[in-house]
Amino acid sequence: MKIHFYKYQAAGNDFVLADNREGNLSFTDAQVAKICDRRFGIGADGLILLEKDPVHNFKMIYRNADGSESFCGNGCRAAVHFANKLGIIKDTASFSAYDGPHTAKILPKGFVRFSLKDVNAVESKGDDYYINTGTDHNIRFVTDIHNYPVAEEGRKIRYSNLYKPKGTNANFIEVSPDQSVTFRIYERGVEAETYSSGSGATACALAVAKVYGYSSPIKLNSKGGILTVEFETRQNGTFHNIFLTGPVELVFETESVI
Repeated sequence: MKIHFYKYQAAGNDFVLADNREGNLSFTDAQVAKICDRRFGIGADGLILLEKDPVHNFKMIYRNADGSESFCGNGCRAAVHFANKLGIIKDTASFSAYDGPHTAKILPKGFVRFSLKDVNAVESKGDDYYINTGTDHNIRFVTDIHNYPVAEEGRKIRYSNLYKPKGTNANFIEVSPDQSVTFRIYERGVEAETYSSGSGATACALAVAKVYGYSSPIKLNSKGGILTVEFETRQNGTFHNIFLTGPVELVFETESVI
């Protein structure tokens, strides 16, 4: 079957998207893995299907490069941009994702801002922290982040006994003397370091707020670009009114036989 795909990147996270409002598309884990393969497929961190939703403007289905389904923050932003291209929305959206409903707004210069779920706990895990921003994130503060062995240490955390059986994403942050924040991430489901992560950036920003007392907004540098996280902190230290903003770009369109 020949299928029309759209290749997007959102702060360096790249995705293959398809319009599935008619409900005709269904992919096995092996097919998703082939589509996302950078040598034998189109190549991406994940596959996104945009579908009809009875309440919201659309439903976003996200599949990791290994075929597993999860929440994806940068993927949500790409899906909003895609919905605009398809004429489903103008500059605002309400949509459902793996973790529930979200709202979004398309900003000038290709930027997309969207809401994330409240975060009611920042858990200590030894010297690390755990935060769920729609999916699981371990956060570790490090120094010399550009030379840090993210793949090696990330894999250890992802498969550690602490997070069995489902594992976790592993984030590494450096807060510099000039107060700039840089993060890198090993992503579960991709099983490698990726250029960025929206839900990971959000988890990192909230960890920085908790540990360093930074206020909103917090800008984070990643390999793929800059992401901005806004939030409000309740008196009990939990977070709400969380928003993520960053760039989105349609890279190309293609047809592929699956």
